[in-house]
Amino acid sequence: MEIWILAALANPLIFSIVTLIDKRVLSGFGMPLPGFNLFVGGSQGIFGAIVLLSNAPSGVEFDVIVRAWSIGVLQGISLIIMFWMLKREDPTRVIPAMQTTPIFVALLAWAIFGESLGGLQWAAVFLAVAGSVLASVRIGSPSASGNVGFQPVFLLLAVSAALMASSQLVTKSIIDDLSTLHIVSLRGTGLFTLMWAVFARPAAVKGLGQFLKQPRRAPWLIFGEGIMPFAGHLLITFAIARGPVALVSALGGARPIFVFSLSAIGSWLAPGLIYEKFTRPDMALKLGSATMVVAAVVIISTA
Repeated sequence: MEIWILAALANPLIFSIVTLIDKRVLSGFGMPLPGFNLFVGGSQGIFGAIVLLSNAPSGVEFDVIVRAWSIGVLQGISLIIMFWMLKREDPTRVIPAMQTTPIFVALLAWAIFGESLGGLQWAAVFLAVAGSVLASVRIGSPSASGNVGFQPVFLLLAVSAALMASSQLVTKSIIDDLSTLHIVSLRGTGLFTLMWAVFARPAAVKGLGQFLKQPRRAPWLIFGEGIMPFAGHLLITFAIARGPVALVSALGGARPIFVFSLSAIGSWLAPGLIYEKFTRPDMALKLGSATMVVAAVVIISTA
C-alpha cells in the first residue's frame, strides 16, 4: 500500500477523535462557541507563525502565498458552521452530512476543468445526498407526520462541505510551489485571521482564558484542537501532494464510519465520555447513512 493512502486514511481517523473531543468540550464542558473558535484559530495561527518565522518560504510568488492563506479562510468558515451544528447535534449525524466534500470536489472539478461525470458518478452524487438527508433524520423527534423528523438546518452542512472541497482544490493547485509544512502553516494564519476577526471580543477572550485555567478541562481543548488538527492537516496535505486529490478526498469519506464506530464503542466502554445514546433504530439509521456516503465516494473514485 502506498504511503499517501495510509496518510489519507490516518487523517479521518485523527479528525474522528477530534470530533468526539470537540463534542465533549462544547456540550459536556459547555464551552461557549466564540471562545472555542478563538482557540481553534489561535492555536493553528501560533503553530503556523512559528514555522514561518523560523523557515519562511523563498522565491514564491505573492499570489501563491495568498492562495495558501485562503485555504485557512475557506476552512474557517466551514468549521464555524460545523462547530455550531456539533454543539447542538450528535456527531454521528453531523459528520456523515459533512463528508459529502468528495462529491463537491468532483462537481467543482467538472465545473472548473470541464471534466464530465459518467452515469455511475452521477448516481454516486444522489447516493451521497440521500445519505446526508438520512443523517439528518431523527427517530422519535416531533414532526407533522409522525415521529421521524427532518431538520432543514442540516443543509448548512452542504455549504460547509462545499467550502472544504474548495480548500482542497486550492491546496492541489499550489502543491508544486510550496512544501507541505508551509501550506499547512499559511493555512493556519488564514484560519487565525478569520476566527479572530469574527470572534475576538473581550467577553470571548476572557471566557477562553478562564477555560484554559481549568487543569482538568484545558488539556482536552489543547490536545483536541491544537496538536491533533495540525498533525491531521499535515497528513492530508502530504497525501494530496502524492496522490490524486479525488482519491484522497474519497478516502476522507471514511470519517463517518470512524466516528460511528468510536462513538458506539465509547458508549459501551466509557458511557460517561460519549454524549450520545444509541437505540437499535438509531444505530441502523446512522450506520446506513454513513455507509451510503462512503459508498458514494468509493464509486466516484473508481468509476
